[in-house]
Amino acid sequence: MLVVISPSKTLDFSKQFENKSHTIPVFLKETEELVLRLRRFSKQDLMKLLRVSETLAEENFKRFAKWDVCHPLEKSKIAILAFKGEAYENLKASSFTTSDFEFASRHLRILSGLYGLLRPLDLVMPYRLEMGTRFENSSGKDLYKYWKSKVTYEINKLAKENNLKTIINLASSEYFKVINENHIELPIINIVFKQEVDGEFKIMGVYSKRARGMMANFIVKNRISQPEELIHFIADGYKYNALFSTDKDWVYTR
Repeated sequence: MLVVISPSKTLDFSKQFENKSHTIPVFLKETEELVLRLRRFSKQDLMKLLRVSETLAEENFKRFAKWDVCHPLEKSKIAILAFKGEAYENLKASSFTTSDFEFASRHLRILSGLYGLLRPLDLVMPYRLEMGTRFENSSGKDLYKYWKSKVTYEINKLAKENNLKTIINLASSEYFKVINENHIELPIINIVFKQEVDGEFKIMGVYSKRARGMMANFIVKNRISQPEELIHFIADGYKYNALFSTDKDWVYTR
């Protein structure tokens, strides 16, 4: 099975826990095209495009100016260690062994607004570009137009080459929409985490992010290759709820 997750806005480009092995992003030329377009934006334009403060616009203006297609090691970091949000803190990739990284490289992919689709060991440089950004490009008026066919094709190719039978969706809805479900050639299982609030089960964003990271860690550490094994996932009070689940949507409640 193939697990897909979202990136995070928060980054960690310290070299602590850095893994020596690395790969190069599949869509590097496409990424470079986006960066060249982004370099045309003024700081004020970036504020509007990225919907960020003046300080963050300044930071990302400098990032895009310094972005290097060669990804020199001193300025880059492998993707799975570069992202630092709630999901990644609970994924705990800094504790991965060499064999953990190898398993993750075969079974885990990170969706990205700038890079399209990343392997865990792909080098990335600091950036901010969310998938939902209305950024006009050579393919249309947003990043979904730019990436959808490319990412969908790559996942289908990956599935055939590695005999993968199922996609496990641990990504947010914003990012997973970049996959064209009408053209994907393997079934999708959406993982949903809900928390009981005032007698009702609701999706709570920050808690869901943490749980997604925990499940990704569980998959890697236990070498999970069959979806059915995920029914036994229990963490942070969450457990599989057969009553709320369907064949396509597996719900975990606490």
